[in-house]
Amino acid sequence: MAQSAISRFSKLQTDPLRNFRFIVEFRVTGDTGAYTGGPNSYLQFKGGFTSVSGLSIDINSIGYREGGMNTTIHQVPGTTQFQPIALQRGVILGQSEAINWMKQLFSVTSAEGIPGADGTSYRCDLDIYVLDHPMTGVGAGSNPGLISAGDIISSNAYKMKFTVHNAWIQSLRFSDLSATDNSLLYETMTLVHEGLSISLANYGSSVSATLT
Repeated sequence: MAQSAISRFSKLQTDPLRNFRFIVEFRVTGDTGAYTGGPNSYLQFKGGFTSVSGLSIDINSIGYREGGMNTTIHQVPGTTQFQPIALQRGVILGQSEAINWMKQLFSVTSAEGIPGADGTSYRCDLDIYVLDHPMTGVGAGSNPGLISAGDIISSNAYKMKFTVHNAWIQSLRFSDLSATDNSLLYETMTLVHEGLSISLANYGSSVSATLT
């Protein structure tokens, strides 16, 4: 039996990306610098999550009919719709960003304003990095195949990036409590947003293609 092209040429560089190595970075909308502290700390952090869902783009169609060509309904593109993003992670002591974010949104909706001297925003951008597996890149010293801790989301480490624009938290849910279970306590935050950018990195080079 003839060997297929995939089995003859398949290797790490051509294998599909794995979906279990990723990290999420939150940053205040429009801010590209490192966070230095302040009232908006709940919008500026990096986190490991168990799952991220809702990464999709849908374009609504508008149907119309015309007298000259009325055997079918014409379809033209309408508005673009982005599904809410749901992020789930285990509840860890000290990680209160989602709770603080929900508190700020409650202050906004109840006309109390946003607390804090410079806490003027309740929106943020998310960068979701799909990391390479196995981890590759340029290291230092005698370990050229290893990546340092500060280089985990550099262009040498991640192979795909989703950027979520102008997001704010819509709901925060916790898993049920039960004395009969032997489970972890999870929190799930659901974010609505206004745009999704997708970047792919070529093997051994920087980002080459972007879909916005």
